[in-house]
Amino acid sequence: MSVVGAAMIPVLAGCATKPVAIAPVGPRPASAQALGGTGFLKVYSDTETHEIGRNTFFYPHKPYGIYSESGKCLRFVVNHIGDMDESPTCVPLPAGRYVIVAESAAYGRVRVPVVIQGDLITSVHLDRDGTFLAHAPAQELVHLPDGEIVGWHS
Repeated sequence: MSVVGAAMIPVLAGCATKPVAIAPVGPRPASAQALGGTGFLKVYSDTETHEIGRNTFFYPHKPYGIYSESGKCLRFVVNHIGDMDESPTCVPLPAGRYVIVAESAAYGRVRVPVVIQGDLITSVHLDRDGTFLAHAPAQELVHLPDGEIVGWHS
């Protein structure tokens, strides 16, 4: 079994429970939105703790799946390069609508619809660090049921 295949087992095993569903997340509002082409997705999923050496800790983001709107699994994203990489992977995707299934720090496994637009980055914040968006107009933001900010409305 490949490493990627083995890593998929926990993601697929988690499909037995129904994840929290929220409104679609899109890229930050722009004055001129691009249509078509390739856009990008960054998912700040929950993190895991990795100790490297004595008392040196790193917090890479957990893997997630990208699905079509109809539920077909399109890609499994490891979401970090190594145990010391704390930045989520920037995934290029054709413009369109997708669904990600990822681990949230607050809710466990969540299902987040996303909109990818050409040349723009759609960011999804599931690691309790979306507070920097708190000063944006509330109607432009997507929240988890507890009010935690996840990203921009599509």
